[in-house]
Amino acid sequence: MKKWKPNRTEFYETAVAMGFYGRDDGGLSGKKDNVRKFWEDVFVKLLCRNFMENQAPGDRKLRILDLGCGSGEGFELLTHIPSSPYAKGNPRDFVLKPGDIESYTGIDISPSMISQGRANYKDLGNVKFEYGNLEDGLPQAVLRDTPFDIYFSTYGSLSHLHPEALQLLLEQLFKHSANGSVLLFDTHGKYSPSWPKYWAETKTMLPYTMAYLVPGDKRKEENVEWFNLCYWDVEELKALLTKSAKNAGVELNLLYMLDRSIYVGRHMDTGLLSGKAMPLRYQVNRLLDHGYRGEVEHLRVDLSHLETYKKGIDKKIWERLVDYQRKWNKLIYLLEALMNSEDAKVKNFIENTDIELMSDDLKFITWLYRNNDRFPVVDFWASIIGPQIAVILRNMEMSYPEGVGCGHGLLCAIEIIK
Repeated sequence: MKKWKPNRTEFYETAVAMGFYGRDDGGLSGKKDNVRKFWEDVFVKLLCRNFMENQAPGDRKLRILDLGCGSGEGFELLTHIPSSPYAKGNPRDFVLKPGDIESYTGIDISPSMISQGRANYKDLGNVKFEYGNLEDGLPQAVLRDTPFDIYFSTYGSLSHLHPEALQLLLEQLFKHSANGSVLLFDTHGKYSPSWPKYWAETKTMLPYTMAYLVPGDKRKEENVEWFNLCYWDVEELKALLTKSAKNAGVELNLLYMLDRSIYVGRHMDTGLLSGKAMPLRYQVNRLLDHGYRGEVEHLRVDLSHLETYKKGIDKKIWERLVDYQRKWNKLIYLLEALMNSEDAKVKNFIENTDIELMSDDLKFITWLYRNNDRFPVVDFWASIIGPQIAVILRNMEMSYPEGVGCGHGLLCAIEIIK
């Protein structure tokens, strides 16, 4: 960590110039890689869907404020949430379409992001982007505006704020909101296996880098740029929310607080914050791409290097990491057995698995393998098995009922009651 850049917008300016914040890119690497699109975005969409469907688009149009909006990824995400298959009388492809939005206002500190967002959505009159430094609270133009139905922020934008600044922002937001408004946001979880060096840290703000956007063979440590972020413990975040609500004179209904990207966080692959690079995100990107097969030997989760860090964390956090590791590796073990056509091992494994949650998924993967002739694709493993394995890994992560702060992201949804 030789180069320190206190101005956190500098690397974002570079990322925009390099094309990472256009409407779309993706694949095995980059800002909008397969994990971002088919794991992380889907995680957010599924958690937003119930609230969105309850708003009954068509009866009234929604007002949305996106805090730390970047170039408008939040607008793209919120308008591409598939309708529930069981939603009655709702033949729509997406729960919320651009025409269902009265206004989407994006706030960001980066002039390049604002310019890119305006270029991305120049044809939509209900979408606007404004400069704003959230460390100073909500911009005056927003405070003078009418309340929003959704206050939205994701992919760690609010982790840029010092807790005191975040408290001020939340108090303003809670006062500005209407009864029933919803705050959907995420922060960086403190106990992610991506940065075990921070687990016992007492400093409020700690270094972070977006060097994961640079290919590994071109990434040199002396050229990595760093800026400060706040990594959040669940109980500390709940305490801040409670204090902010009390000061604002509102009550909160916590809808959920969940861990996202436990083993596929960006820095699992770089090792810059852990001392050990584990290419799990890259390998899951391969699983989700119909042109590649995952490399089984690089898909196993190994937590041995974290043993020295676990002493100072809550027992339930370590138990979550170990439990997910066990489930993950069981699935990879099955994948390897199937790939090697070890039918006896597969049969024994399926019949004696002790993971009840996964039993149906394991049997389904085995059925797919044994009926591969029904799927006329060029590469059965890359096109059928790989994506299914990735989805099961994602769904295992989503199955945990409450976050403990061990994901790259800590997702929260809060209803504001007045």
